[in-house]
Amino acid sequence: MIHALSNGIGRIERGALRALVLVLPFLILINVGGRALRTPIFWLDELAVLIMVWVAMLGLSVTLKTRDAVSVTLLADAVPDGLRKALKCASDLVVLGFAVALLVLCYLWFDPLLLISSGFDFDAFAANSFNYVYQEPTATLGIAKFWFWLILPVVALSSSVHALANLLDTWKTPQSELRTEASAAGAGE
Repeated sequence: MIHALSNGIGRIERGALRALVLVLPFLILINVGGRALRTPIFWLDELAVLIMVWVAMLGLSVTLKTRDAVSVTLLADAVPDGLRKALKCASDLVVLGFAVALLVLCYLWFDPLLLISSGFDFDAFAANSFNYVYQEPTATLGIAKFWFWLILPVVALSSSVHALANLLDTWKTPQSELRTEASAAGAGE
């Protein structure tokens, strides 16, 4: 169940990542053309930066899903199979802990229950919490920044699902297969 959910989320993330990576150069080229014609479109710079942040965040989650992150395996390669599995489980637990902590921090930051109890009134929310997350506008786009910051709880949730799926995968993998994975990774495959 969790693997199917992780795979589905991963497909959506990869599709969104592809779309954003395709849009980004066009935004930059349009702005370069505008500057060459002495009519720069200032908000394109800010939009490009915000899209790069989204690309980085989605890339983080996809990397966790595929386990393609750079890692140092010197210790894991030097220990017996049983300990290697324990180290890999511990590593997966740390990643899961980070993702869940990020999810909790996003919940505290966005405080959806207070927002609902405030009737989605951003002024009342800010008055009750001294949290102005919903009121801060972007510099040139004129859109509230929270729309762009929503990538954080989305990625925190998806990373938590991926990390849990990876932990369960490691837990179920026989120790002998972990040895072949480690030797393949060491060989640069």
